[in-house]
Amino acid sequence: MKAIIALETLIKEEEKRLGLLKRQLSDHESGENKLTSLAKASAEASLEECNENYTKHREQLDELLAKDLKELEEQERIEEAIRRKNYFHWQKVRLKRDIVHKNDEKVEAALIMDELPEDIQFEDDILFDIAEKSIELNLTLHEGMEDKLSEIRNEFETLLKDIQQQDIKQLELLNFRIPILVLHFHVLITNIKENIEKENEIAKRNKEKIKVFSGLPRYEDWWINELWESHQAYISLYKWRQIILNLCKSSDLKRAWSSIFSNWIFIKKLLNGKGKQGYEYCFAFDFLIRKYGELEEELDLKNIKSMEKIINKLTKNENFKTASKDHSIGTKYLSYKKSKLGSKQK
Repeated sequence: MKAIIALETLIKEEEKRLGLLKRQLSDHESGENKLTSLAKASAEASLEECNENYTKHREQLDELLAKDLKELEEQERIEEAIRRKNYFHWQKVRLKRDIVHKNDEKVEAALIMDELPEDIQFEDDILFDIAEKSIELNLTLHEGMEDKLSEIRNEFETLLKDIQQQDIKQLELLNFRIPILVLHFHVLITNIKENIEKENEIAKRNKEKIKVFSGLPRYEDWWINELWESHQAYISLYKWRQIILNLCKSSDLKRAWSSIFSNWIFIKKLLNGKGKQGYEYCFAFDFLIRKYGELEEELDLKNIKSMEKIINKLTKNENFKTASKDHSIGTKYLSYKKSKLGSKQK
């Protein structure tokens, strides 16, 4: 920058002149080289003027250098943003072409990418580290998983096509989370069935009793509606969760179910808090979970009342500090869902 070069030159000249003037006045004071009164007054005036110019030019240079540094940093930031944009733009292509990692790790890495918010990105090596840990802690992924996720996503979008945009704009993050959770439910139920089949093969050879998988137990909407408000709701969910946990024979499956349950209850409670605004969204979620994960909600009020009696017996002798409030086992969403299913069946 020309201005910076010019200022630096002026400052150097002024530094030399300041040194010369100070030396002249110092020699005069010491008596080594006496100046006339006129020369002394001239030297003092020149020193003051030169010092003012030096200070002014120094401040101008510092200001320009700071501004130039900011411009340079901004330019570097823009270049880095472009580089990162291109890097992450081609990330999925690189993942597919990767020859170092296993296919299940590549699929899991792609799933994690889709689940991340747009403003969060991971480098390839970090992404694969997370994918490896995800596989270790959750479910074993199989070939065709990416296609299954795509199928679920497409069906989810179809289910949501009639929902008014203003009704779902606050739920857009779930567009990513719900299909992935449904996929995890699908893999969980598949693994449970496969494990039961293996156990039955061994049982046949040993002429032992064969186990029959009758499906996952049904949940009830009021458990979610009154979660954190009613100890019956909490106990019901806990018992229900434990029944499914007992179906998971391996430690990997148990850890997987724990993670799936946490995500499922988070989404259900979030949608429950939206009231009527979340009904269609929740219905689409329930439909996919039932289709791909074989998890259904209890809709028969007689069965719900029967289950409530069991839960009340379990909690009767518990020493809860506060009694539960009056509640309605027939929630508003339950009525909506039953009418929705009834209209679809006609």
